[in-house]
Amino acid sequence: MSEHIELTAPLDGDFGAVVRLIVGGISARVDLGFEEMDDLQLAIERLHAEAGGQERLTLDFDLSPGRVRVRLGPLLERGLADALQRGPVAGALTLKGVLDTLVDSYGVEEAADGRLFIRIVKLVNA
Repeated sequence: MSEHIELTAPLDGDFGAVVRLIVGGISARVDLGFEEMDDLQLAIERLHAEAGGQERLTLDFDLSPGRVRVRLGPLLERGLADALQRGPVAGALTLKGVLDTLVDSYGVEEAADGRLFIRIVKLVNA
Protein backbone atom coordinates (compact mmCIF):
# COMPACT_ATOMS: atom_id res chain seq x y z
CA MET A 1 0.00 0.00 0.00
CA SER A 2 1.36 3.43 -0.85
CA GLU A 3 0.41 6.84 0.47
CA HIS A 4 0.72 10.24 -1.16
CA ILE A 5 1.34 13.54 0.64
CA GLU A 6 1.69 16.92 -1.08
CA LEU A 7 3.14 20.03 0.55
CA THR A 8 3.62 23.45 -1.02
CA ALA A 9 5.80 25.75 1.06
CA PRO A 10 7.40 29.16 0.66
CA LEU A 11 11.17 29.01 0.34
CA ASP A 12 11.93 31.73 2.87
CA GLY A 13 13.88 30.67 5.94
CA ASP A 14 10.93 30.73 8.33
CA PHE A 15 9.38 27.63 6.80
CA GLY A 16 12.55 25.52 6.75
CA ALA A 17 11.90 24.20 10.25
CA VAL A 18 8.30 23.33 9.35
CA VAL A 19 9.40 21.38 6.27
CA ARG A 20 12.07 19.59 8.35
CA LEU A 21 9.45 18.60 10.95
CA ILE A 22 7.09 17.28 8.27
CA VAL A 23 9.88 15.29 6.60
CA GLY A 24 10.69 13.79 10.01
CA GLY A 25 7.09 12.67 10.49
CA ILE A 26 6.91 11.24 6.99
CA SER A 27 10.17 9.37 7.56
CA ALA A 28 8.71 7.79 10.69
CA ARG A 29 5.74 6.47 8.65
CA VAL A 30 8.06 4.25 6.60
CA ASP A 31 10.37 3.39 9.52
CA LEU A 32 13.44 5.28 8.33
CA GLY A 33 16.12 5.21 11.00
CA PHE A 34 17.45 8.44 12.51
CA GLU A 35 20.43 8.69 10.14
CA GLU A 36 18.26 7.92 7.09
CA MET A 37 15.72 10.54 8.20
CA ASP A 38 18.49 13.08 8.72
CA ASP A 39 19.90 12.31 5.26
CA LEU A 40 16.49 12.89 3.66
CA GLN A 41 15.99 16.12 5.59
CA LEU A 42 19.43 17.40 4.57
CA ALA A 43 18.87 16.49 0.91
CA ILE A 44 15.56 18.36 0.84
CA GLU A 45 17.06 21.35 2.65
CA ARG A 46 19.89 21.52 0.12
CA LEU A 47 17.44 21.36 -2.79
CA HIS A 48 15.38 24.13 -1.17
CA ALA A 49 18.51 26.25 -0.81
CA GLU A 50 19.53 25.66 -4.43
CA ALA A 51 16.03 26.62 -5.64
CA GLY A 52 16.21 29.91 -3.74
CA GLY A 53 15.19 32.01 -6.76
CA GLN A 54 11.66 30.64 -6.47
CA GLU A 55 8.98 31.85 -4.09
CA ARG A 56 7.64 28.40 -3.29
CA LEU A 57 8.22 24.75 -4.05
CA THR A 58 5.89 21.76 -4.00
CA LEU A 59 7.05 18.50 -2.46
CA ASP A 60 5.14 15.36 -3.44
CA PHE A 61 5.89 12.42 -1.13
CA ASP A 62 5.05 8.88 -2.22
CA LEU A 63 5.40 6.45 0.67
CA SER A 64 5.70 2.71 0.16
CA PRO A 65 6.96 0.04 2.52
CA GLY A 66 10.70 0.53 2.72
CA ARG A 67 11.01 3.77 0.74
CA VAL A 68 10.18 7.45 0.41
CA ARG A 69 10.06 9.05 -3.04
CA VAL A 70 10.02 12.85 -3.13
CA ARG A 71 9.30 14.93 -6.20
CA LEU A 72 10.20 18.64 -5.89
CA GLY A 73 9.09 21.31 -8.31
CA PRO A 74 8.06 22.66 -10.61
CA LEU A 75 11.36 24.40 -11.19
CA LEU A 76 11.24 27.85 -12.72
CA GLU A 77 14.75 27.56 -14.15
CA ARG A 78 16.91 24.74 -15.52
CA GLY A 79 19.85 25.65 -13.26
CA LEU A 80 19.00 23.19 -10.51
CA ALA A 81 18.34 20.37 -12.98
CA ASP A 82 21.58 21.18 -14.83
CA ALA A 83 23.54 21.10 -11.55
CA LEU A 84 22.61 17.43 -11.16
CA GLN A 85 24.11 16.58 -14.54
CA ARG A 86 27.52 18.19 -13.98
CA GLY A 87 30.57 16.14 -13.15
CA PRO A 88 32.58 16.51 -9.95
CA VAL A 89 34.43 19.76 -9.26
CA ALA A 90 37.72 19.36 -7.38
CA GLY A 91 37.44 20.68 -3.84
CA ALA A 92 33.78 21.72 -4.19
CA LEU A 93 30.74 20.38 -2.40
CA THR A 94 28.36 20.21 -5.37
CA LEU A 95 24.66 19.45 -5.28
CA LYS A 96 25.33 16.22 -7.16
CA GLY A 97 27.96 15.22 -4.60
CA VAL A 98 25.62 15.96 -1.70
CA LEU A 99 22.77 13.92 -3.18
CA ASP A 100 25.15 11.07 -4.10
CA THR A 101 25.96 10.85 -0.39
CA LEU A 102 22.52 11.38 1.12
CA VAL A 103 19.94 9.58 -1.04
CA ASP A 104 19.70 6.26 -2.84
CA SER A 105 18.71 7.71 -6.21
CA TYR A 106 17.78 11.01 -7.80
CA GLY A 107 17.05 12.45 -11.19
CA VAL A 108 15.30 15.08 -13.23
CA GLU A 109 11.80 14.50 -14.58
CA GLU A 110 10.15 16.56 -17.29
CA ALA A 111 6.37 16.74 -17.27
CA ALA A 112 4.36 16.68 -20.49
CA ASP A 113 3.93 20.45 -20.23
CA GLY A 114 7.71 20.97 -20.04
CA ARG A 115 7.89 21.70 -16.30
CA LEU A 116 10.90 20.22 -14.51
CA PHE A 117 10.92 18.29 -11.24
CA ILE A 118 13.69 16.76 -9.14
CA ARG A 119 13.05 13.23 -7.88
CA ILE A 120 14.87 11.76 -4.89
CA VAL A 121 14.42 8.32 -3.32
CA LYS A 122 15.49 7.19 0.14
CA LEU A 123 15.29 3.49 1.03
CA VAL A 124 15.00 1.99 4.49
CA ASN A 125 18.30 0.43 5.58
CA ALA A 126 19.83 0.66 2.10
